[in-house]
Amino acid sequence: MLAVEPLVSDEEWRHWGRFGEAAELLYREINAALVARHSLAVPDVHLLNLLNEDSRRRLRMGTLADALVLAPSRVTWQVQRLEVRGLVRRFRSLEDRRGIAVGITRQGQDRLRPALRTYAMLVRQFYLAPLEREQMTALGDSARRIGEALKNHG
Repeated sequence: MLAVEPLVSDEEWRHWGRFGEAAELLYREINAALVARHSLAVPDVHLLNLLNEDSRRRLRMGTLADALVLAPSRVTWQVQRLEVRGLVRRFRSLEDRRGIAVGITRQGQDRLRPALRTYAMLVRQFYLAPLEREQMTALGDSARRIGEALKNHG
């Protein structure tokens, strides 16, 4: 019988495991702090920030789903939750009356500002502070390469 080499070496499994654990811990810590301090989860902050950064303060649902790398149904659920809280509102798209757009409300903008400050502080504390500049750059470049490969895969 032929010996088959493992597809992933022990060392590679260790690095993969460390990456997964660090990513999960980082996300959990940042998300928990944002929820505790601002009642906004990381995906909520990302969605509100995308809307806030748009020149018209609104985006189509499909554009949001693509930008957030989420299924349209997930974005619909998230928008419904934020709309009930008065942070966003849905309306017919001005460009295509069949489409639905989402806009950030004044209340959403007011809630986003302090949440972004907290988010930046947490990213600095838990992601940037433990890394040297070269490590941060290498990690960012690696994440970009992985993301591009995954986007081109499907």
